[in-house]
Amino acid sequence: MLFDRLLASDRSSSSDRNQTVLRRIAVFFRHNKQWLILILASLLLLLFLIPSDQPEEAPSLDFTSYSSVLRHDLEALLSDLNGVGRCSVFITFADGGETVYAYDEDRKTDGDDLSENKEYVLISSRSQGLVLKVYPPSVLGVAVICQGGDSTRVKNDVTEILSRTLGISADRISVKKMTS
Repeated sequence: MLFDRLLASDRSSSSDRNQTVLRRIAVFFRHNKQWLILILASLLLLLFLIPSDQPEEAPSLDFTSYSSVLRHDLEALLSDLNGVGRCSVFITFADGGETVYAYDEDRKTDGDDLSENKEYVLISSRSQGLVLKVYPPSVLGVAVICQGGDSTRVKNDVTEILSRTLGISADRISVKKMTS
């Protein structure tokens, strides 16, 4: 596996201390694969959720590709979980995400009259708005159909992983057994 390759490539290193630490990490994750899966899924989710500090030039968040990639990643993650087997994931979204654009605001007061003028900041090379933040679509619920869906332990494990990685409550997750 991955950790075996890491250890094999690190054996040429002269530092015994580093090898010992890597061996301990590899052994821990061999026996606790759920933690590895949870950590990797959480990191993947964080990549989508953390907005950048710097405005970018028109990042695109295509709803169809986002939902497809998320579904595929969740299926891969869950199928690696002990007892789940082959699985299919269906995700419903509350919205299509949100893009926040930069704008200039000009306020003028003339006596008792207040006038506001807002103009979006455009990127001159593309005539597109300057994007400040892109929020991914909010997950409304998830349905999982898997080979091990009749096991209470599998249902609980799948529900816990999805709840934590997607930030939704357990009552928005359904796990059922796949037909043969």
